[in-house]
Amino acid sequence: MALFSDDTASALIDVSTSYKFASTIAILVTLLFIKISKKNDTKKKYPLPPEGQPFAEFLTNRNGMRAENQTELVEKYGNVYTIPSPLQGIVPNQVAINEIELVKELCIKQANMYRNPSKFTTRGNAFAKATRQVVGTGVTGLKGDEWEWRKKALLKEFHRNRLLSDERGLLKAVLDEGRILCNELEKAADTGTVIRVDHLATNAAVGVVLFFLFGRRLEFDTDELQRSAKDLIEGLFDRLMSPFFDVTKHISGTAAYKTYRKILAAQKVVDSIVATETDMLLDEYKTGKVHPDRTPGSVMASLIENEPRFRQGGTESMLAEARVFVQAGFETTAHSLAFAIGMMAERPDIADQMASEGSKYFTTKDSYYNTDDMKEAIDKVTLVNNFFHEALRLYPLAPALGGECTDDIDITTKNGDKYTLPKGTAVMFFNYTLQRQVSDPDEIRPERWDVAPKDKPFLHTFQTGAHTCPGKPLSLLEGRVFLLLAAMQFKFEFPEVISKVEYQDNMLLRPKDGMPLLVKRR
Repeated sequence: MALFSDDTASALIDVSTSYKFASTIAILVTLLFIKISKKNDTKKKYPLPPEGQPFAEFLTNRNGMRAENQTELVEKYGNVYTIPSPLQGIVPNQVAINEIELVKELCIKQANMYRNPSKFTTRGNAFAKATRQVVGTGVTGLKGDEWEWRKKALLKEFHRNRLLSDERGLLKAVLDEGRILCNELEKAADTGTVIRVDHLATNAAVGVVLFFLFGRRLEFDTDELQRSAKDLIEGLFDRLMSPFFDVTKHISGTAAYKTYRKILAAQKVVDSIVATETDMLLDEYKTGKVHPDRTPGSVMASLIENEPRFRQGGTESMLAEARVFVQAGFETTAHSLAFAIGMMAERPDIADQMASEGSKYFTTKDSYYNTDDMKEAIDKVTLVNNFFHEALRLYPLAPALGGECTDDIDITTKNGDKYTLPKGTAVMFFNYTLQRQVSDPDEIRPERWDVAPKDKPFLHTFQTGAHTCPGKPLSLLEGRVFLLLAAMQFKFEFPEVISKVEYQDNMLLRPKDGMPLLVKRR
């Protein structure tokens, strides 16, 4: 989310360069007087929401974004509050929002798919710029015309018929990865060793997303990709929190310098797979000689064939899309699956019910991996599907997301309080608490999803509105298939020192210590 407006970039210095503190203050004071001297014609109809936590506390430790702090902050300051700017006119006010209807109001109605009249964006200029610098120019870090044509091209690849097409072979790839995952679980069950489920889930999810992108199974190092994904997301946040990042990243010894090196190394890890394969696809399009292992209809091949602007831009035009899909594509599925398997250890009674539900649709163990049998079963195993949604609800990959007001916006809370969010205000949505606004919020209750669409719990982990994650259908498909395969064949227990699912929040919500579990055959 955008913590600082673009014209702030010259005002704040990377916190790591404390030796430049005096010159920074001079810059800030100068800019403050420049800003104050400008006439402000904005006339607020209503006041800002009441003040909440101090800006310094929010900035120094991301206190308002960390999942473990959100409940306490809401109880202390309310569902809507302002984190006041320490330098009015330079640093924008932050407004924290923990009301579902206000999230929808801003992200859907006020954003208006970025078509006029549009007063809100979930891609503020600072966030979009930082994203482009960290992962490259792609749909995640864009707005406007280029964002629109890229999104339209990508969305076509996620239609259900495309995902389940026999010609494309995606479901077979999911089942192949599921078989590998279950083989590893069998080994753990036979040896009685504690296994880190998140590692297995990551291996399976990366395998699927690479096949989805390129139409064939590629070799990769799971540990390297996990580290690179972590370094890229941390680099994105460091870039956001340090407006002088682009200057200090060249100064040896600064935090920005170290972070920038990590970003470059992480990009190299991902690009060693995706850039090479994209080059190969472009060459295949020109020559007509397709790699013998490649299944037709992969995403990147389709983009090259059907969208001339991707061909014209070459590998560089598609690199960001591939990087984001590898990172976001595996993180959402892998961690949600690991959380769901951990939840089965918490609720073995529900796990038994899921195993019983799944067994109705398969005659033998071999049939678990039959595409026709799985295609018929996947929509009918409602308990399994609802259980996976509970994992997404309880443990959102992004514990907080944000946006920016591109014009003054009047809002009304559920208590009837009216406020005005001035143009430039940065808004933060508390996903962790937003997704717990149900009865018995911390309880695992799959039945809460077995209702009409309008009554289902609110999920914001995939974003809401124009920048809703296009990969959501794929994540749900593979997550549910993997969960069903695991539930039908295995039981899970916590090691002695652990009694429940635990997470760690490092910008994204990940299973603590990789979700260590004991496995038993059914």
